[in-house]
Amino acid sequence: MDLIKTLKQTGLSENQASVYIATLQLGVDTVLNISRSANLKRPTVYLILDDLERRGLVSKTIQRNKILYEAESPERLLTDLKTKTQLVKGILPSLKAIHNIDPEKPNIKIAEGVSGVRSVYNGIFTYLSHHPQEELIIYGSLKDAAEHFETSVVDYFYQIMAKSNNPIREIGNDDHETRKYYKTSSKLNPQHNIRLIRNEGRFFQTDNMLYGNTLIIFSVKEQIFATIIESPNIAETYKTLFNMAWNSGRML
Repeated sequence: MDLIKTLKQTGLSENQASVYIATLQLGVDTVLNISRSANLKRPTVYLILDDLERRGLVSKTIQRNKILYEAESPERLLTDLKTKTQLVKGILPSLKAIHNIDPEKPNIKIAEGVSGVRSVYNGIFTYLSHHPQEELIIYGSLKDAAEHFETSVVDYFYQIMAKSNNPIREIGNDDHETRKYYKTSSKLNPQHNIRLIRNEGRFFQTDNMLYGNTLIIFSVKEQIFATIIESPNIAETYKTLFNMAWNSGRML
């Protein structure tokens, strides 16, 4: 039986297994002799013995001003494994609660900063490039985005949007910035249609994009971040709400 290989499967590293076997074979002995038996350098063995002592697998004594090490009973390995098993059992319900395997449970991610937003934009248009008939839905405050997003972020969005031929529907606030934006965007993509909010209110400090099963909420305040929510149910609900707003929006 390959003892080192088996000990590695219990959670020991190869060097830890070598040192532990050496202490079992030598009985009570010095670090120097243990390092020779394990064929490892003495400074390395000191560190490993400290680790094994914390795990209760070796102990040390002082005899005639020398520090000597001795292996504890191998049954300690079984005790250590039982302890780990109990610990895992104790936290298992919590781990299961956060394990996102339920297809109905939303998958939520956060992207922060300029690089994070760029990455999100890339993800959107990479998806759309592979789904040329998929519609991109946008709604939010363009004015706030222009004020708080760095110019490089807004320009980057224009650049990658220009490469897309997907149909785009967008609802924005009825302001100068949105009307100016529409003139530019419609030239980049003739399938980009925009409607304006009438008297219901206004979008404030957020920009939102919806495609496939994904809803993305951008914070367009001074702190830049995006919340990505992947959920068929949530996406379908927001598409329904968007369509209701679209039907009552003012056409440009």
